[in-house]
Amino acid sequence: MDIEQILKEAAESGNVSKYSLKSVDSLEEDVRQALLKMIARGGKSSTALRTALIAKEFPREIVDQVITRFIEVSLIDDFALARDLVELAVTRKAKAKSVIARELAEKGLPREAIDAAVSGIDQDSELEAAKSIAEKRMRQLLKLEPDVRQRRLAGFLSRKGYSSPVVWAAVRYATEQLT
Repeated sequence: MDIEQILKEAAESGNVSKYSLKSVDSLEEDVRQALLKMIARGGKSSTALRTALIAKEFPREIVDQVITRFIEVSLIDDFALARDLVELAVTRKAKAKSVIARELAEKGLPREAIDAAVSGIDQDSELEAAKSIAEKRMRQLLKLEPDVRQRRLAGFLSRKGYSSPVVWAAVRYATEQLT
């Protein structure tokens, strides 16, 4: 990468004072250090990392170059991050596939990584998760009238992102287990 080209682009964007005395190697090292700090704080997508570095006013070309290198050496792995986030959302938060996919997209993960990560969630596993949640939640609602209990349980499962057939199957299951 040519320092003259970077300085010219920095001048056009108004960042002359910040980069005029630094070499490309120095800028790369600054980006590398900032990126390592962000990665150490927790998993972020390559898109989120890129956005954060650009917000710190590092040159886009150098940011892209360093992120590409980090991806090549597997310091940044959007697919692994997506798998980890899906596992967390399914096991601890009991969210539905559609909600998980939307949240991953909001985190800036690429569509391929999202699709690969949520592909392991089928309708049967969603139904089993919904049944488990419904059974636990139904115990908390025992003091209520049966129709109120079912309505609240259905609303709770719907807010978790489960589809209507899954919600009502889980409500029926939890009601049967209660009686």
